[in-house]
Order: sequence, then structure tokens, then C-alpha cells
Amino acid sequence: MKSRFYPAEWPEVKTEATPDKFEVIHFDSFGEGLKTKVALKKGDIVFSFSGIVLPYQNLFTLQYRHNLFIYDPYVMGKVLHSCNPNMSCSMYVREFIARRDIEPGELLTMDYEETEDELSRAFECHCGSSNCKKYISGRHTKHS
Repeated sequence: MKSRFYPAEWPEVKTEATPDKFEVIHFDSFGEGLKTKVALKKGDIVFSFSGIVLPYQNLFTLQYRHNLFIYDPYVMGKVLHSCNPNMSCSMYVREFIARRDIEPGELLTMDYEETEDELSRAFECHCGSSNCKKYISGRHTKHS
């Protein structure tokens, strides 16, 4: 049996993230992130994810539809935010696509405001990109 981030009772998905290609990194300041161990090309499927559909959001969900969220505390819920992300997320097919080439050792990032109408916990962004939004609260909320 191959090594997985997901528990055995979660269904296996074809291109799911596995520990041979990705690593969970722990940060004192903001929890956990996901780092790639392999090179990825622009347009590649970085990984597909599994999850449980919930009628509420938390720190390990992404919005699937209005008032429906995919809960995945093992992989997808560990992807960090950046205003200049290296991945985009398709919630309908549950996969992340490389927006640019990604080198081994890079943290995997997405723009939370691409999927979330409103975040369960808004935060000040310090991603350092030239187009940093400074405050991340969701695509349907006004920035201060």
C-alpha cells in the first residue's frame, strides 16, 4: 500500500498528494503549509484532493458552492495564501493547477479570495508580492 496523507478510510483520488512528492511544513507563526519535493511545470495538475462536504467553513475548508465547503485537514487545508500564488484551484474538479513553473522546495500557495466569498477568519497579508492586497477577507467583502 502506498503512503498517503489521507487516512485509509478516505477514498483515494488519482492524482492526490503523497509524501514522496510533498511535505507538510510547520510554522510557529501561522500553522502548517505544504511544500513540493518535485519540479512542476505551468499547467500541470499539482494534486487533486479529497474531502468532506460541510454546510459551514473552518480553517481547513475551501468554498465549493454557496454555503457548501470541502473539509480537508490533511492536504488542501494546508495550502497557504499568497496574493501572487503559484497555483490556482478548481473546486469543481477538486484539483490545483500550477500557474507557473514551481521548483522543488517551494511552498504551495493559492489566493484564498479566488474561492472564498468570505473567510472564516480574515487576516493581514504579509506575502511580500508587489500586488499584495494587505488584508484578506474574501472576494465578496470590502478591503480596508
